[in-house]
Amino acid sequence: MRSAADATALGMAFLLETRGDGSRRFLFAGPRCLGVNGVTGEAVMADANVFYDMILPEHRAAFADAQAQAVARLQPFDVEVAMRRADGVVRWHRFAALPRPQPDGAVLWDGLQIDVTDRRSMAAELVEQRHRLAVAVEATRMGVWEWDVEADQVVWSDHNYRLFGLEPGSAISVERFLSLVHEDDRATVQAAFEQAWAKPDGGDYSVEHRIITPAGETRWILQHGRVSKAAGGTRLVVGTSLDITDRKEADERRSLMMGELAHRAKNGIAVLMAIVSQTARSQETVEGFVDLIMARLQAMANSQDLATASGGGPVALSDVIGKALSPFGKTHVDVDPVIADVVIRGEMAVGMGLLLHEMATNAVKYGALSNGQGRVTIGPEEAPEGRAAFAWCESGGPSVMADHPAGFGTRLLQMVLRPQGGEVRFGFEQDGFRAHVEFPTVR
Repeated sequence: MRSAADATALGMAFLLETRGDGSRRFLFAGPRCLGVNGVTGEAVMADANVFYDMILPEHRAAFADAQAQAVARLQPFDVEVAMRRADGVVRWHRFAALPRPQPDGAVLWDGLQIDVTDRRSMAAELVEQRHRLAVAVEATRMGVWEWDVEADQVVWSDHNYRLFGLEPGSAISVERFLSLVHEDDRATVQAAFEQAWAKPDGGDYSVEHRIITPAGETRWILQHGRVSKAAGGTRLVVGTSLDITDRKEADERRSLMMGELAHRAKNGIAVLMAIVSQTARSQETVEGFVDLIMARLQAMANSQDLATASGGGPVALSDVIGKALSPFGKTHVDVDPVIADVVIRGEMAVGMGLLLHEMATNAVKYGALSNGQGRVTIGPEEAPEGRAAFAWCESGGPSVMADHPAGFGTRLLQMVLRPQGGEVRFGFEQDGFRAHVEFPTVR
């Protein structure tokens, strides 16, 4: 052993004698003692304390305890401690020795001292790298998994367990994983894996699928996997899992919003086409057509500003009324304060604004606002459950003929709210024009 240690530069071979009274001395310290410890073997054999004093104070108790237990039980001695060389450099050393009891009661220890500083540094660096990797993986909220195909053993990281709603460390298998995959997505997951499996050298695959956790929660998972093959066949499948539920829900909301936008655009275009067509029929001059069409389009634009500002959410009816009637002045318009509590859906704001603008225009041309003495009252009315209503009532204007011809304004009243489930009923009463406007409430 001594020759092998010297020949391979493995470390310093030594022979230590210990006795029952606690005394100890080196009977041999190999020639590599100087290179390993910075002192000669002769110095160590002359005084064992020269050697033991190099052990760092905080490690001496552990060294002494390990040695005492080995002596008491006559079992192999193996311990690692840090030592300060004669030149002041601190290095880590491993001591391993086997006992040989002697007739006189002494025990001889054939041992080897090995410098393990580099190995421990590498191990510490590896631990640090693994820690950094674990932190990085945790920061990305990814679960990590692997499947040893030959051993049919599946290993999941703690976060992967949490993604699937399982207790970390609980039993897991390929079958258990597939049981958690939504039944409508299992074929897709298996097809993606089998496509990578079928490649001669293995391959990568990526698939999005739903899972149903044991608690009944549905989640979307993005799974990346790699099939690694060796000469003997498939050896290992490794991969990651990422919860993309929030992204999927955002995509769904975006899709719904795009559909709703297309629906609203279609309705808006239909209204615009009707406005242009009917306005053209009722006007005899280009100038008159331009003035009227621009006024109606401006009313739509003003109401659209409210819908845009609300982000598509509910809009206060009083705000729509204010926007629609601002060009006409509000001196002769009374709005019941209760109206302030009524809100309408954002998509109805444009149609409602156009409707109010049209009624105000008719009131200025033919009704209560045409003589400077009449008034318009807007107030709440009874409506079925789930709906709200208000009344537009004119009074004090010129006499209204019951057979007043229906122009585009009145036709507009009937059609403009229909796409959003609203309706308008109107009549030309003795006191003036009256309209009942009814629409769904905001849920």
